[in-house]
Amino acid sequence: MRLALIPVFGLALALAGCNDLLDTNPVNQVPTDQAITDAASARVALAGAYDGLQSLSFYGGDYVFFNDLYADNADAAGTFNDFYDAGNRLILADNFTMTADWEAIYNAINRANNLLEKVPAIADLDDTEKRQILGEALTLRALGYHDLIRVWGNVPMPLTPAKDLEEASKVVTVDKVTIYAQIEADLKSADTLMTNDGPTTHASQGAAEALLARVYLYEGKYPEADAQADLVTAQGYTLAPAFSDLFTPDGKVTPEDIFKVKFSAVDYNDFGYYYLSSKQRHGGRHELAPSDDLVASFDTTDIRFDWSIGLDPFEGRKWRTSAGAEEIHVIRYAEVLLIKAEAQARQNLLAQAVGTYNIIRERAGLADHVLGVDVTTQADVLAAVELERRHELCFEGDRFPDLVRLGQAETVLGILTFRTVFPIPQREIDVAPGITQNPGY
Repeated sequence: MRLALIPVFGLALALAGCNDLLDTNPVNQVPTDQAITDAASARVALAGAYDGLQSLSFYGGDYVFFNDLYADNADAAGTFNDFYDAGNRLILADNFTMTADWEAIYNAINRANNLLEKVPAIADLDDTEKRQILGEALTLRALGYHDLIRVWGNVPMPLTPAKDLEEASKVVTVDKVTIYAQIEADLKSADTLMTNDGPTTHASQGAAEALLARVYLYEGKYPEADAQADLVTAQGYTLAPAFSDLFTPDGKVTPEDIFKVKFSAVDYNDFGYYYLSSKQRHGGRHELAPSDDLVASFDTTDIRFDWSIGLDPFEGRKWRTSAGAEEIHVIRYAEVLLIKAEAQARQNLLAQAVGTYNIIRERAGLADHVLGVDVTTQADVLAAVELERRHELCFEGDRFPDLVRLGQAETVLGILTFRTVFPIPQREIDVAPGITQNPGY
């Protein structure tokens, strides 16, 4: 079931921690009983900010799905026309699912902006908690903007909460360079404000540092990405002993967890439900399936292949139940190691890069690569890192942005250059003339 959302970022000013699917009434002001005026309401608003990530159009499903579906990791297999359009790389500006993804992300950003505007003035929050809340809000805003620009390119960048339709309609498109500068600033500030003591389902110092490493990689700032990954390692993260530990039905805690989105049987995600088959009592609706290309790219002795790909029936089974109560990773330590390996390879530190990504291969049950035998040139090492990213992170929403930032999307996906970004939703442009459509759409 796909419910209509109102345009211009959904004007997402409601901050209570309700399920977005149930909150379908248009909202254009903060209800008095939900205003951020004291410590208690600030904590409720923070819970609401995390609820924004739970949207089935954001980390609850569709945004992540589209990044594998539009690439070469997943195929549409069910009944949703929007998914087939994504799988055929023919997304248009009126694609409903894509529009809902856009609005869900701006919803989450707007909730963070509300916290950043109101929390500094709250008198009954002690300084430590106030700093933590502000750091978490900055991290969530930075995450939202990076998730936007890595698939849409240049987008609007409101840094204060929208108060009404008139104000929201005045937003304008901002270039990626400016947005990246803001993302970096947000994450650096967040790093100084937070501790690393809370639950991994909240943003933390480690989360801000890991996300900044990711951002540096996307910007091509390889020495910075390398050094930033070391800061994350210094926080004490290690790989989970078993790959399967990362995807348990009840959200098992692992030493690899950096930042996850919490779900439950009530506030559920769609990962298992959409990837699993209805056959053999797996309970899914099989809207998505692993692509033949992804399956063929695996060494079948790879532990990740056996865990992530089901062949009888053919399904993605990284998440093994259809209940949707698993905690979904925003970023985990394996990705940080792969960021470091790529950054090292880009600096021609080939032996170090191979040593870094071999840590990932060892957990997957694969033999270590030997420089000069299995890989020789810089291009060889970079290709090996890319393949490790594809296998380690398949179905976690990184494949399309990876292909774009690597300059491979046109060749691998057979698309024209203008399709290396999604179209801006047309109904946003219709009500906000300052938003510029991406060329070609």
